[in-house]
Amino acid sequence: MSTSSNDSSLAKGAYNAEQYTRRPEHKPKTANEHEDKYVLTLHTDRKHHECMTALRNQYFPSHLNKLDAHIALFRALPGSHLPKIETDILTVAARENDFEIKASKPFMMGHGVGISADVSGAHRIYGDLKKEWKSWLSEQDMSFHPHYTIQNKVEKDVARRALQEIDSAASDPKFTHTGNVDGLTLWRYDKGYWRHRRDFMFGE
Repeated sequence: MSTSSNDSSLAKGAYNAEQYTRRPEHKPKTANEHEDKYVLTLHTDRKHHECMTALRNQYFPSHLNKLDAHIALFRALPGSHLPKIETDILTVAARENDFEIKASKPFMMGHGVGISADVSGAHRIYGDLKKEWKSWLSEQDMSFHPHYTIQNKVEKDVARRALQEIDSAASDPKFTHTGNVDGLTLWRYDKGYWRHRRDFMFGE
């Protein structure tokens, strides 16, 4: 029996994107805390993306799930630095080639489940951009642990059952473990939603 998430399985004090306030460690080190924030993610091939998003849609509480499956390199890039941010991303993306991504081991993450991702090329990109942006990155963005969040904000027993199911699903030959990273995508954060701003495809 599937443990797809619904309202009754939510953890107490469940996240409400409309009322969300960023924790201090999630805020960039800039003077204007009310400026727009931007998120930078990996752009993968469609088949891999759709496979991971289908898994997230199955297990993430539906009324809280505002996003497709994603791997974020940076989650709180300040709008006051947007021109430099885009220039730096363009520079990095132009010299990159496609590289492999592999969804590996599911794991418990508090009130949910994540899937680790083996993606060595992303660490190189993250390191190059971190050097340029280090002075104003949030505490959260000072480290990078690539993973897909498949489920969150549910009771722990629900998450434990989901972990078993997801582990079994990941063993199915039809599960698209591997894919290609072919670019980067920049999003503007908007009350839990991410508004697409721009794709930066490798080698362009």
